[in-house]
Amino acid sequence: MAVNDVDKLGYTVTYESESHWKVITQMWGSVWPKVVPYCMLNVLITLIIEWLNGKEDINLAISEKGHSFMGFLVAFLVVSRVNLAIGRYNESRGCLGVMYRESRELVQNMVALSQYNTDDKAKEWRNETAYQTCLLLRVAMGVIDYPEYFVNVWELDELDDFERASMKKYIYLDTGSGPNALRWSHGQRTEYEENMRVPIRLSYLLRKQIRKMRKMLAEPFTPPQEMKLMGSVDSFMGGYFGMRKFMTTPFPFPLVQMARTFLYFYVFTVSFVLLKDDSSALTHCITIFILTFGFMGLEYVSIELDNPFGEDDNDFDNLGMACTAFEDTYLTILEIDGPEWTDRLHRRLNPIRNTGVDTAVESTPLLV
Repeated sequence: MAVNDVDKLGYTVTYESESHWKVITQMWGSVWPKVVPYCMLNVLITLIIEWLNGKEDINLAISEKGHSFMGFLVAFLVVSRVNLAIGRYNESRGCLGVMYRESRELVQNMVALSQYNTDDKAKEWRNETAYQTCLLLRVAMGVIDYPEYFVNVWELDELDDFERASMKKYIYLDTGSGPNALRWSHGQRTEYEENMRVPIRLSYLLRKQIRKMRKMLAEPFTPPQEMKLMGSVDSFMGGYFGMRKFMTTPFPFPLVQMARTFLYFYVFTVSFVLLKDDSSALTHCITIFILTFGFMGLEYVSIELDNPFGEDDNDFDNLGMACTAFEDTYLTILEIDGPEWTDRLHRRLNPIRNTGVDTAVESTPLLV
């Protein structure tokens, strides 16, 4: 694949895997900028130790036997942490994919099963169901992004005043406006906890909206057809609860603490072991640089993968991918109900854009 084609993907960090040189030297998404300072620092420490060891009556060399055993332990801890981080990274991407897929599937199945209902009540039901599906996806993305931007999902622009007030009414938090469910709480809740509660409430409302087809459609769905739509909501929430587990279960701190402690101690004491080697100081410095880059680089890879959401180069563009799902929904509604109803849905999901205000929006051409 050509470089220009790779750049057009626009999803996360991309690279030209056929070129070894470009992979090694690419700075976009690389840990080089974060790791090289450690390498330089360790080289400087090595030079200082070499100079001090050359003085009379000063012997800073340490046994390589114990240090070699520690090296095996550090390598095991670092590689294990990388493997676990990659597993969490792939799991989170899988949960995102489920939510994107099921939001599309729900809308398409809804339209396919109700296509012979062409009156205004049917169009209104389809439009509202599509909106609530997209809103559920948008709010789920807002929950994922909350630790990065600290924007409450009930303050999202895609909500109108009625929906915003309804959300605030059913959370265990005093928002300072109108009634809330605080008196039924079993304890004090944080904003983060209440943000994670909102998609659960919206999924319930979406299920109620699906059931309304019995009153809104001249030819209601059969029970198996209705359960197909309900199944998409169930699968979507399975993906959301998977993301919730990811966000509320960070990498075990004791393992991170022990791995990092051993890592730093090992990397910055290798210089003392090399004093027993007869090679030149330049050889020692090169060895230290490469060793430091390897161990510290793998640790920073783990740090990058620990939290794949936010503004870092290697983070997922989760909101941008959700926007592609919205656009697919517009196309589905456009085919069945025409531009008027599509505009109506578009305005509800793009309140700022439709006021003429220019705003930066995450976007990606990736179709997931």
